[in-house]
Amino acid sequence: MNEKRRTLLKAVGGSTALAALAGCISTGGDGGDGSDGGDGSDGGTTGSARLWTDLSDAEDEALTGYIDQYESETGNTINKEAPGGELDQQLETAIPAGDGPDSWIWAHDWVGRFAVREDPPFLYDASDDVDVSLDSYTQAAREAAQFNDGLYGLPFASETAALYYNADMVDEPPETLEEMVAVMEEHHDPENGQYGLSFPGVDPYLASGFIQAYGGDLFDEGTLEVGVDSDECKQGMDALETLYKYMPADPGYESQIVAFSDGLAPFAINGPWELGNLSGEVENLGVTTLPTVDGNHPRSYSGIQLFYFSSMLADADQSTVDAATGLAEWYTTNEEIIQTNATEQGFIPVLTDVVDNGDLSSEVQAFARQVDHGVPMPSHPGMNSVWTPVTEALERVFNDEQDSDAALDQAASEIREAL
Repeated sequence: MNEKRRTLLKAVGGSTALAALAGCISTGGDGGDGSDGGDGSDGGTTGSARLWTDLSDAEDEALTGYIDQYESETGNTINKEAPGGELDQQLETAIPAGDGPDSWIWAHDWVGRFAVREDPPFLYDASDDVDVSLDSYTQAAREAAQFNDGLYGLPFASETAALYYNADMVDEPPETLEEMVAVMEEHHDPENGQYGLSFPGVDPYLASGFIQAYGGDLFDEGTLEVGVDSDECKQGMDALETLYKYMPADPGYESQIVAFSDGLAPFAINGPWELGNLSGEVENLGVTTLPTVDGNHPRSYSGIQLFYFSSMLADADQSTVDAATGLAEWYTTNEEIIQTNATEQGFIPVLTDVVDNGDLSSEVQAFARQVDHGVPMPSHPGMNSVWTPVTEALERVFNDEQDSDAALDQAASEIREAL
């Protein structure tokens, strides 16, 4: 996923394993074989489907090749398009106008948000159209694709933020925040364009691990309680403010990532969607889990990437339904694709056969360990009210415009008012 997609998360809602909200369903077939998948066709008619994507260059290039392969094997046509703007905003316009895509790719945070939309509906329940067994995926992944017994997509990867490091500048990856600070102190010299850390730290998705390190939750989707102003989250902000001292002055995504990619910072905190790009920029790139804070593992938000099934499929020809769901089945159950994505893109597999094969790279294993330390992003529609107030609070703290306790108090008040 690219920087625009991650930045969007602050405004549109999080992701979660929908354990409390989703029912487990059984799809109608025997399931894919985990290697070549199903083509989703009825054995005779081929169809075409529109797929909207908003990916990094490396991800987009890889997906284009896979779609070519799918089209060659099935005879179906997939018209992959960029949405022409921020994806959620384009969907909000296109679907009511009857001009939306048949499928799109995004983290599963939108399942709860869109599944409750009725006028018009935004998602299509493909329970009766998908033949792959949901047991092919990890429990968190299969739950992420469901809401109230409906199947609204198929999962292909998980993600979270972890710690990148330049091994030419860092002898040993830090295990604790104190160790990380010691290394950052050695390199931080902003007057000469050198920094301790590359981190878009005002993005709540990327900053969540530290804010929630002491056990606080920004939002509890089970109780619908706002925890932004809890003592635990305020304590976590102290760790986040420590990191703020070592970042470039502009907290924007592009300004931050370039410091690390250009060798001007020993560390970066970012997601696996940057692995393919950074591997080509930093010769001795390493990835490890986020450093502990007072012995606590940062509880970073994690999400599941899905092929979503759009409500446009409800009135589409069966051949279009087969093309869209067939691509999702073929892609998400193809072991070679999932393994290659893990190696080249840093995607954390959720296909159980790949998860269990022991062939994941050290970088992907690091992201997977951080997923284990983290928490699923809430997908409850109420989470949509959390991102903007928290982002604005973090920006005020970063720019020394407001004390962190007061900033979190204000954000919490704004969230509760909006819920």
